[in-house]
Amino acid sequence: MLVSEKWVSLEEGLEFIQNDMGKSILEDHPGFLSDSELPFRPPKHYKNDIIIWEPADIHPGAKIGNDVVIGRYTNICGAISIGHHTRIQGFCFIPDAVEIGSYVFIGPNVVFTNKKYPKVRHNQMKERDGKTIIEDGVSIGAGAVICPGVRIGENTLIGAGAVVTKDIPADVVVIGTPANIINRSE
Repeated sequence: MLVSEKWVSLEEGLEFIQNDMGKSILEDHPGFLSDSELPFRPPKHYKNDIIIWEPADIHPGAKIGNDVVIGRYTNICGAISIGHHTRIQGFCFIPDAVEIGSYVFIGPNVVFTNKKYPKVRHNQMKERDGKTIIEDGVSIGAGAVICPGVRIGENTLIGAGAVVTKDIPADVVVIGTPANIINRSE
C-alpha cells in the first residue's frame, strides 16, 4: 500500500507521524527526523510489513520476506532472496546470485559483487562467480564489500569497511582488508 506520492515538508512530516501509520515508524526509528528544513519523502508501505524508502531500485523478481526495510538509493538488481525481519540501509548495491537470510542487518554503502574479474564484453556479462549466501542473524557494517561466491555464517559480525574475500564461519567478528577473524562469540 502506497503512503504518499509527493514530497512533504517538515511540518507535514510531523503531522504524518501523529497519525497511526506514522507512530509505528517513529517508534521503530526514533530520531529519524532532524531539525532540518529539507523536505523528506515518507516510505512506501507494502503488504507483509515491507517498507521501502524511495528512491530505491528493486528487481521485480526479488523475493522479499515479511517485515523487511530497504533504505534509500539501494539497488537490488537481481532476482535475489531476502529473509524475514531484515534491514538494508541506504546506498547499498546487491546484484543477482545473492541470498540473504532472516534477521540480517546490512549497513549503509555495503556493496556485494558477483564477478571477481568483470569484463565489459557482452558475452561475459551473464557469467557469475558463484552464489553469495548471508545466513541468519548476520550484521554487516557500513561500507563493507562482499566478494562473489562467499558464505557468511550465522550471527557473524562484519566490521565497517571490511572486504570479505572468502567464507566466514558462524559466530565470529571479522574486520579488515581482507577480512580476518578477531573474535569468536561462543
